[in-house]
Formats: sequence, C-alpha cells, structure tokens
Amino acid sequence: MIKCAKCGREYGHFIPPRCICGALLEIRYDYSSIDITKWKNRERGVWKYKELLPPVKKVISLKEGGTPLVRAKMSEKLGFAVFIKDETRNPTGSFRDRLATVGVSYGLSHANNGFIVASDGNAAASLAAYAARANKEAFVVVPKKVDRGKLIQMIAFGAKIIRYGDSVDECIEYASELSRLNGLYDITPENNIIGLEGQKTLAFELWEDINPSHVIIPTGSGSNLYSIYKGFKELLEVGAIEELPKLVAVQSENCSPIASEILGLTSKKDFTKALGLYVKNPINKELATNAVKESGGTAVLVREEELDLGEKELAKEGVFAEYSSAVVIPALLKLHEDGYFEKDDKVALVVTGSGLKSYYVEEKERFSIGGTKLSILRLLRERPMYGYELWENLEKPMKYQAVYQHIKELESLELIEEAYKRGRRTYYRLTEKGQRLLENFEE
Repeated sequence: MIKCAKCGREYGHFIPPRCICGALLEIRYDYSSIDITKWKNRERGVWKYKELLPPVKKVISLKEGGTPLVRAKMSEKLGFAVFIKDETRNPTGSFRDRLATVGVSYGLSHANNGFIVASDGNAAASLAAYAARANKEAFVVVPKKVDRGKLIQMIAFGAKIIRYGDSVDECIEYASELSRLNGLYDITPENNIIGLEGQKTLAFELWEDINPSHVIIPTGSGSNLYSIYKGFKELLEVGAIEELPKLVAVQSENCSPIASEILGLTSKKDFTKALGLYVKNPINKELATNAVKESGGTAVLVREEELDLGEKELAKEGVFAEYSSAVVIPALLKLHEDGYFEKDDKVALVVTGSGLKSYYVEEKERFSIGGTKLSILRLLRERPMYGYELWENLEKPMKYQAVYQHIKELESLELIEEAYKRGRRTYYRLTEKGQRLLENFEE
C-alpha cells in the first residue's frame, strides 16, 4: 500500500506515476532497517535485493538480472574505464525481464483474467514469457511498427497480440482501458510503476561491480533511466554510496522529447529506426529529466546515420545490440570529444536489448521466418496442400527436396501441422500460431 504525500489517497493494486491530485508517486521502504550486508552471499539476480522490492506471495522468475559487466576494449584508446552492462543476457534478451518478474509476481493475485502491457516490443516479449511461466494469459498492445524478432517471441510464448497506433504512446491508454474492462492486471510502467522496482536492480548491480561515476542510458519512455536513478538514490538512502553517479540520457535526434528538454532544445517527434526509442510523448518525461538534473548528468542526441556505427562498435566488443541500445556508443564518443570525462572515471554503458530480436524490416533482412517459409505459410492459408503441390506453387525456383526441409522446420516450430492424408500424400495446414504469425508479419 502506498499513500500520496500530498492528498493522502491510498494505492494498492495499481500504482500510477501520478496521484489523481497531480502529485508524483514513489514506492518507498523503511531504509533505516535495510541491512545490505545480507546481499553479499546471495545468488545474483533481481530477487537478491528483496528487501528493496515489493512483498510478493510467490516469485515468478526465469533467473533474470545478474547480467555481465564487461570492460570495453575501447577503454585503452579513450583513456578512461568503460564498461558494458549487457542486458541482452536476460532470459528474453532485454532489460524488461527485470520489470516483468516483479510486475507479474506482484500482480499474480490480482490477475485472474491475465496480464496486459503496452509496449514497443521488449516489455511485450517479457510479459509473454513470464505470464506463460505463471500459467496466465498475456495480452500485449503493440504499435503497427514493431521489430519482427520481438513479435516472434510474443507469438512463441502464446501472447494475444493487439496492434494499435503508430507508436507506443497510443497503446498506453488503450491498454489501460482494456485492463479496466476485462479485469487484466496492467504492468505498463506508465500505468503502474510496480515493475520499475525490478528495473532499479540494475543500479544495485552496477554499484556492487564498479560503483560507476557515469551511466549512459538509451532513453525512450524514460522509465529505465528513472528506475536506475531510483536504485542509486536508495543506495544513497541506506548509506552505500556518498553521491549519485552522473546519468546521461541518450535519444535519437529524430525523436528526442526528454533529451531536448534537458538540453534546452526544440524536440522532434519523427520516426526513428531505433524503434525502442520511438516515444513521442513520454509520460515519465518529468521523472526522467529530474533524475538527470539531480544527478548532475546531461543528455546526448544521436543521428540516424550513427546507429550502424554504434551497432558495429558494440559487435567488436562481442555484444550484438539492437539499434535502440547502439546509441550509447556515439553518445560516449561525442562526450569524449567534448572533454566530458576524466581519466579516473568509470563509465557504464547500458545495453538494453539484443540485436537478435530487433531486425528493422525496412533496413535489414527479415528474421528467420521469412522468404520461402513465409511463402509456404501464405499458400497454406488458402487451403491445405501437400509437399509437391507447394513446390509447384512457389514462385521462387528451388529443389523439390528443399521444400520438405522447410515443411519439417515449420512443423517443429508448430506453425503448420498435418491436416489429413490421402493415399501417400500428407496435406498440411496452418496452426493458430502460424495464422497469428502471418497476420503480424503482414500488418
């Protein structure tokens, strides 16, 4: 239970960022009773820090958190220590697993009809996985433009996908309405800040590993930046640190409502191929900008043409990141050129999501369910067919035997199944999962 300090209104199940009176809400704990020495010998992960997490009856976990912190090779060239916090190593490949484990665990007793989240992709994939783990239904509201790899994850985990609007901004209110009308537990951070308590554990891990002087954070909605700030602020409250690290918000120059506010510039709200950062009107804008200012940090704008550079430089470090994470590299280099860092600084780059799940369809080849396999799915949508018949109807010339290899792989993915046999011929049809995948690929 949390009470608004301004008007006294109490919140329990859902805790929005703001009270209805307009005051910002924040989940707080009895910091005087926290003994952080208890953390030392526990297994790494989000729930290692349970004293600073909401109480839950049952933990739904996939062993999230405890992600690697790698010293970057570029440290030697730059003249100061740079570390990569690799959140791609979470169970579904992104930092949002930290949100999902807390959101689902806390909401479990309130989610008789299932869970819902509005997301540009990563949070939706995370909720799909954790709801499946909890034997609950997941509904995900995602924009029409969403990375295909993330869609495939949602489908694989059995989520019910609702495509709505051009950016995640339009999905948030719709998810809230669906939650209210259908009795679904909403873990969207802009509607319910409970999951942000999981995301803040990234700060605890950075403190334990290096106690950084600076943290560079890809910023879309601002929720991760605020979460990391809250984590460090709580470390300050319990006496673990003496000052906050400087937080750096990084946004695409095309869509920069938070970074531009910090820098005193006119913001753009145009499309960016860093889809995870395509948030035009972030509800957490005030929280994020205050976090940066209170930490003494700054913001950086990255051009679209610099995204590939960021991706390639991270790959040289052994980390394959999505465009939305790759912004940290050009941001680091810009700040270095401006003389922002000193030789004793320890700079952490937060890499939020894996490149394996974020192929931008207009820039790169489609994910593995593409080409011939996609053509086979489209043919089977019309009617059941057998192998030779599929081969005859495929426009792309290929060996007859290759068709059966594609059929075998589609069967193993549960996208098609045997419909019936007629003599020696086996006819195949789309499964429900195959139908959903095809619908989402073609939107």
